[in-house]
Amino acid sequence: MTKETTMKTNGKTTKKTRPLRQAPAVKGMQVTLETLRGRQRQTLSNKTMDELVELLRGGDHENAVQELRRLLPSSRGLTMDHDEIWHVPRVCPAGAFKKQKGAVTLKHINGLLLLDIQDVYDSTEAERIKERAALLPMTVAAFVGSSAMSVKVLVSFWPQEGVLPPTFEEYKVLHCLAHQQARSIYEPVLKHPVKEADEQAVAATFRLSIDPEPVYRPEATPMRVATPSKYSTSVLVKTIPGDIADGVEGALDTSVPPADGRRYWYYGRRFQDAVTAVNKRFLAEHRDTDIESQAFREALTAQCLEMKIPLAEARERITAGLEPVQQLEWSNYVNDYYATHTESVAPDGKMATGVREMRRLMAANYEIYRNDIDGVLYCRRRTTWERWEPLTLERQRTMELEILEAGVLNTAKPVQLFLQSDLIPRRNPLQEFLEEVTGQWDEHDRITELARCVVKDNPLWEKAFHVWFIGMVRQWMGIHNDHGNDMMPLLCGPQGTGKSTFCRTLLPEELRWGYLDHIDLSKRTELMRQMAQTLLINIDEFDQYRGDSQRGPLKNLLQQADVRTTKKWRSNMEIRQRLASFIATCNPTEVLVDETGSRRFICVRVEKFITVPDSLDRRQLYAQAVDEIHMRRLHPDAYAEDDVTGRCYLTEEEREDVERSNRHFRVQSAATERFQDFFEPLPHRHLKGDTSSLELTRSQIADYLQRHTEKKFNREDIRQLNAHLEQLVAEGKLFKRRTNESYKYHLKRKQMPAI
Repeated sequence: MTKETTMKTNGKTTKKTRPLRQAPAVKGMQVTLETLRGRQRQTLSNKTMDELVELLRGGDHENAVQELRRLLPSSRGLTMDHDEIWHVPRVCPAGAFKKQKGAVTLKHINGLLLLDIQDVYDSTEAERIKERAALLPMTVAAFVGSSAMSVKVLVSFWPQEGVLPPTFEEYKVLHCLAHQQARSIYEPVLKHPVKEADEQAVAATFRLSIDPEPVYRPEATPMRVATPSKYSTSVLVKTIPGDIADGVEGALDTSVPPADGRRYWYYGRRFQDAVTAVNKRFLAEHRDTDIESQAFREALTAQCLEMKIPLAEARERITAGLEPVQQLEWSNYVNDYYATHTESVAPDGKMATGVREMRRLMAANYEIYRNDIDGVLYCRRRTTWERWEPLTLERQRTMELEILEAGVLNTAKPVQLFLQSDLIPRRNPLQEFLEEVTGQWDEHDRITELARCVVKDNPLWEKAFHVWFIGMVRQWMGIHNDHGNDMMPLLCGPQGTGKSTFCRTLLPEELRWGYLDHIDLSKRTELMRQMAQTLLINIDEFDQYRGDSQRGPLKNLLQQADVRTTKKWRSNMEIRQRLASFIATCNPTEVLVDETGSRRFICVRVEKFITVPDSLDRRQLYAQAVDEIHMRRLHPDAYAEDDVTGRCYLTEEEREDVERSNRHFRVQSAATERFQDFFEPLPHRHLKGDTSSLELTRSQIADYLQRHTEKKFNREDIRQLNAHLEQLVAEGKLFKRRTNESYKYHLKRKQMPAI
């Protein structure tokens, strides 16, 4: 203020000046910012209203406020639990304070009061409250609070006579009267309750918040407040006139807890209000809460029930900090008190009310969602830091017992119906994870670093693994062409080298639910369902899957883009996105039996124990894959042909290199080995009269080899022999001619018995 008045603060009287009869301009007002370091007072600074509004739009405190907003929904309503809160300054709008010789003194008064509108859980509702507050001429500012669950409104007021009271104690009475008057005006307009204030409202503060679009009215007109003839604290009990109160009651919305995780915050605040109410009652009765701790908890239990705090929330907070034995005793007491003092709604036929109470209790006590990929329910308790786990039968029975103990229903059947309904929110944790890592890559190549953990100094393996990894993530993103990720790394090496462990740790902790290491290739329907519900399938002991009846379906699965399957207990066929990619492990190094299908396998020999460093950031690993995919899709012409960045396929040259490398991992059948012993393929046509060569059909070749082999050939041996012949033809090493009866192959005899 430009002209000081006679006012006593901290027992001291300031110098007398001419009484100020005009409210200060809004732009000239100064508010006080209290900045803390740790939990100790640090500094007091004065800011103008213009500077305060700029800070609300953004500043150094923005990260701390955003972190606070992220943590509050999962807290118990106790902001003291979060270190971020101490980095956010507090604002006192009543006036400008300063430190003088270690004591806080008042420089001048603004004539501002703070209206606190709590329990605002919808951003649209918050904007509506701000717009309605702007309609009133005395509104200086309106903005969202630091928790994002409240709205703060700064209101300008001034004594009707234009003269401030002579003492600070009397000004506190005036401020409280102004708050009551403003509350009676704003509540019908905002259609939302305003938090009540007491005689200490003049010292009310709020945390500096973030609101990109705050309401700011420098031209606000002060609300005139009639000063009482005699200032007295008895004036503070003055109530709103009956006609206004009736209008307010009809205009206010019912305070209902939010349906999401912010119920923590809602019931945490209500519990703190219950504690405050019981403390005041004990203080008025001159009772010590520490000495009468048992009576205090009993009174607190009754207060929680009166304030309609759910049983689970009240029990968790009342028993917090007690020894295990005492926790059990007080848990039983709270359960019994709620059961005996709550009317049973089910016997009276009020099933609908009981179901609503059951849903409120379930939402207050548990977080539940249905995995949109596999349809499994996941849950965890709200009041503890549990990990998400699939809903087990034991956990479901616990839920049912808690509902019965609360007395809201006389049967647990509605709990089962609720868990099986579409009222449970659905989440897609895979898409949430991919969205979180998008745009977060630090441009360090971790995919190649991961490939080198398996084997070093193998450029072909590094390139092929990079392509396979990109194909896996691209498939998760739903970006595929006419086929899925048709490659499969195959780790071959001695037992105990960490092959299976490496495959399991490819997925981050958030996606570990999507890992599968046991499949049955003979059960086609179940395999289709697994490909749509899992992310990575490890075919352990790959060498046990031999024969066309097993390898054939596998090769077909590798190239499928979508899967056709039916849900359990349903007959209709549905097309679902394929999510699963394949990886395999085995101990022997001779594992490939198909001469023509080896291009789909990326075989590598593991000779040393696979060690993945703990410093490998898996979120950055997938952030690299996602960003590479997006960059290549946006700029496809910016990459060279041999650049594997964001590429999910091998070039023709790379496929040939992979096939040449895979020859060292082929299993030679007995028939193929005998063929190589007795015959030499010729690439040119057989000439008549040439006695050094001959033309034979497949059956003639097989019959001859069988006659000169002790082991009897089986169907797989014959199939591999035929595949070997066709492979030689494809490579141009063997000439094949069509005759009327069959195909004949041009061969040269080695040292062998005469035919």
